[in-house]
Amino acid sequence: LTPKKLGKNGDQIQRLFNSPADVFFVQYHDQIDESVVEQMKRFAIANSVTENKLVMFGVIDGDDSNRLIAAYPKQFEIKD
Repeated sequence: LTPKKLGKNGDQIQRLFNSPADVFFVQYHDQIDESVVEQMKRFAIANSVTENKLVMFGVIDGDDSNRLIAAYPKQFEIKD
């Protein structure tokens, strides 16, 4: 996953950080490029400084997703 593939205009990270939140995540079923992490870091720092608050972020790639599913299988069950 690269920033270019995030949204029609490649601006999904920017739009994400325009949301009224203190914690931001990007989750993707495959690999996440380091440029996504760097862009999120820049937006987190900018939001933290301009809003004078702690802003956190994280990424969950395919490997991390698989580990979460293996560790917490009941939470990922499909319920009818």
